[in-house]
Amino acid sequence: MIKTKKSIRSSKGPEDGTRILITRYVPRYIKKEEQKDHWDKWLIDLSPSRALHKQYKNWKITWDVFSQRFRDEIRNNEKSMELCSQLAKRSLNENITLLCFEDDERLCHR
Repeated sequence: MIKTKKSIRSSKGPEDGTRILITRYVPRYIKKEEQKDHWDKWLIDLSPSRALHKQYKNWKITWDVFSQRFRDEIRNNEKSMELCSQLAKRSLNENITLLCFEDDERLCHR
């Protein structure tokens, strides 16, 4: 099963399975030596591009526009699609938790 209800700040739980960070940037407040305590893998190819991220964070585009453009970015990126396929297959036998900065999953690319 793929889970999306936890942010990077959420406590690690046994039900999480493999925790995968899918952000463009590594959180500044987490020291490099502490990263293994927060996530198991970082897949930058499942995050919004720098340009798209910047547009949204600077209020240049709405959430609806951002989410559509992000889906287009993923669909048009062969590596991203391959990662999605791999995660879908793995999720049949194990839990996978996708992590981001956002606490509210309704406003998150997860």
